[in-house]
Amino acid sequence: MPHDDVISVRAHGAGGNRSFDAIVVGGGLGGCSAAAHLAALGHKTLLVERYSILGGSSHVFRRDNEWEFDCGVHYVGDCGPEGEVPRLLRGLGLDEAIGWLPLDPTRFDTVIAPGLEVRTPADWDRYLINLEGAFPEDRAGIRRAVGVLRKLGESLDRTRDTQSYGRFAAAMGRAGWAAPYAFLPYVALLVRCGLSPRTILAMSVQNGALASTPETLSTLGHAIFLQNYVGGGAYYPRGGGQTLAAGFAAVIRANGGEISTNTTVARIRTEGGSVIGVELTGGRHLDAPIVVSDLDPVRTFRDLVGTENLSRRLRLRSRSWTMSKPLINGFFGVAMDLSDIPNTNYFAIPDLSVADSLMSLKRFGERTAGGKGHRDGEAWARDFARSQPMFVQSSSRRDPDYRRAAPLGHGTVEVQTLAPYRPDLWGFDGYDVADREYKRNKQYQRVKEIVLDGMLERMEQAIPGSSSRVLISELGTPATQERYVGNTGGAPFGLAYTPTQMGPMRPGPATSIQGLYLVGTSTPSGPATQGAMVSGQIAAGIIVGRDLNAEVRAGASIHRGEKIDVSSVSADALRASH
Repeated sequence: MPHDDVISVRAHGAGGNRSFDAIVVGGGLGGCSAAAHLAALGHKTLLVERYSILGGSSHVFRRDNEWEFDCGVHYVGDCGPEGEVPRLLRGLGLDEAIGWLPLDPTRFDTVIAPGLEVRTPADWDRYLINLEGAFPEDRAGIRRAVGVLRKLGESLDRTRDTQSYGRFAAAMGRAGWAAPYAFLPYVALLVRCGLSPRTILAMSVQNGALASTPETLSTLGHAIFLQNYVGGGAYYPRGGGQTLAAGFAAVIRANGGEISTNTTVARIRTEGGSVIGVELTGGRHLDAPIVVSDLDPVRTFRDLVGTENLSRRLRLRSRSWTMSKPLINGFFGVAMDLSDIPNTNYFAIPDLSVADSLMSLKRFGERTAGGKGHRDGEAWARDFARSQPMFVQSSSRRDPDYRRAAPLGHGTVEVQTLAPYRPDLWGFDGYDVADREYKRNKQYQRVKEIVLDGMLERMEQAIPGSSSRVLISELGTPATQERYVGNTGGAPFGLAYTPTQMGPMRPGPATSIQGLYLVGTSTPSGPATQGAMVSGQIAAGIIVGRDLNAEVRAGASIHRGEKIDVSSVSADALRASH
């Protein structure tokens, strides 16, 4: 049963320390993947998660026993039979537990604005043709920009070439003439290609899928994103995003590992520059020579290890790290059958003439800098809701046969966009996010209402008629993300994928503290679902001294025990993730 492992870990409080071969801190997909691989390799493994459900930003939540909303798994690239993620799952014996449903290959993403529709297909040639057709006046510049992005994307293996400077340099060598562009902000490429502001906006709006803006995201980051989807197709896990964490949990338990949810690690214990275990809130010690942290590196080193235990070099390096942008997530249940709408994501732009709207997060912050109070926050929210492009998608449309998502004849819609991390604008500045006191702040509630209204407008733009049929709605703010998942500044994708924080320039799995390893979206594997899952595989391989990724690509199985019981995953993934 899902709670058995929790009881076994906690029942020894007064009877001395428990010891493990490895303790994984944080049950996001990076932590779940690492724990599953280590358990499958024979390590006595404990996965500790402070929330009640595994999955981190990928978990789902239910309302009224009728609705289920996906928080973070909206689509995953390159999930065909020989794609990176299916291979990883196959190596753990999960190929029968988790299936993949393709989005429309002719338009898995659709950029819309008044008088404009640009479809992004799973085909580089068609992608170029669609852009040229939408912006014929910029045809030459578009051809140059897409040529750079394609050359970079096809030259680099995201999983392997980002792990070391040597492999990264070899990939840049294969990119040839396009390589110098990799190290520019994405907007610099588009400007150098002479594109108009409206074309730049339309070609940048997908940066939000990486919690970035075109002035912060590296050109290589966008090239990797496009190669993953344009080159490999877009998919959604059958049964929703929670199936991924549930599958990893099944592997952990099948191999004798333990899972403890509702358990908070207060610090990572070190002695003489080496890990010796963790201390739980309340003072309980657990011993292990290996600790894997799925928290972002800022939280890991500052809050769990303590800066006093870091080398001077690591202290200085950690001060330079910048986080990705926070996201705002709106969740809507609608009395509308969505089975006939296109199986695509919409990137809805309210006004192409507001060409700096994607880069306006900085502008919003500057406009209200130095002033606090409800008038500043509400003025920001109205401007933001009116002009900010947003991502609109329907998880229930992805998998129409999954009946937990919505009542028959109804559907779910998720709306997402970037936000500045300015707590004073939201009204929770000065509050302890963990104690939820901010939720009673009147400004916080008012700003949420204004932003929700803007999301309804973008939803109506993408799915006409939907905004008037809303039965249930919720908004997750940067404070929500920080409270539930523990991300620094509410940033769900960890470190930003900037020109100085990409590939091997990100903190690697192994750290300068013996026995401490990092996983998650801040590592060289990069952001989003695939990056998190692969990071766990890479870290586990380093711990055991094997190239697990290469082994799985060659067809090997990491899991060698009994066949995984997939019934818990297919029956109720949310319950299986406790």
